[in-house]
Amino acid sequence: MSDYKIDLAEGFSRYPFGRYQGDGEHSAEKFRDDILTPALRNHLHVTVDLGGTNYYGSPFLEETFGGLLRHGFSKAELDEKLTVLHDKLPSVKDEVAAYIKAQSKRNTGKKE
Repeated sequence: MSDYKIDLAEGFSRYPFGRYQGDGEHSAEKFRDDILTPALRNHLHVTVDLGGTNYYGSPFLEETFGGLLRHGFSKAELDEKLTVLHDKLPSVKDEVAAYIKAQSKRNTGKKE
């Protein structure tokens, strides 16, 4: 178990789209379930580089990262094991953190 890096544009799609697998082959659900979740389970730390594209929307990001908490990961675990990068839009990291935080609050029943 080691560090692992996922380049979204190179390793998945330059044009990720949609929340669910029924939305297409480059959906958030497919990325999360087929690539990100196995990486998080098999490595000490995972870095997701979102920098190769700007063609994902909020539903893609929320389902990918907020969805991790709906599928068994805790916020504490993700804080320790996951880093998200974007070389041209550093605010994307904050957006992802907000989705994780919001889902964590929903999971624990806290009001936002």
